[in-house]
Amino acid sequence: MNKPYTICHILSSLDGKINGPFMETESTAELAGKYAALRSELAAGAWMYGTTTTKEFTSFVRPVLAEVSSVPEGDFVADENADLYYVSVDTEGEIGWESGTFYYRGTTPTHVIEILTGSTPVSYPAYLRQREVSYILAGENELDCRMAMEKLYDLFHIKKLLICGGGLVNWSFLNPLSARKLLWSSR
Repeated sequence: MNKPYTICHILSSLDGKINGPFMETESTAELAGKYAALRSELAAGAWMYGTTTTKEFTSFVRPVLAEVSSVPEGDFVADENADLYYVSVDTEGEIGWESGTFYYRGTTPTHVIEILTGSTPVSYPAYLRQREVSYILAGENELDCRMAMEKLYDLFHIKKLLICGGGLVNWSFLNPLSARKLLWSSR
């Protein structure tokens, strides 16, 4: 199987929390700088985040979806040669992207790839196409982590990927047997 070399790259508290009041402390601010520097040193071709974390990064903007009856079948590749990709696991179609390029607090601009399933509402892939946001379908009713990784490698040539949170996406890719069925199944 062709898939990216994958690293779970997380800044967490000693008790394993990845968010909370500790994130506002002076010591965490210093560590966050080191975390970002290490992320750069790792020189990955993509950073992966879950829906909740991406919503935080995009200020909770919701997509405005038009009524559509169909969208071309399969995956949509808007940019297969980007320097860096931002991969968002968003099986419900909840992220309101403005374009296929994401800018966040001084980081390198990244091309966005959404990971959807066959049960994602059809109006959402149409919305993504209009904004030149790439997407892949990985699973019919639930996230298929293996398929997602294969497509990221094959379609976007991603050789190294950092899974950067949140907790749900971290666990889904760390525990391939139970997590993807329990956590990302269609609601």
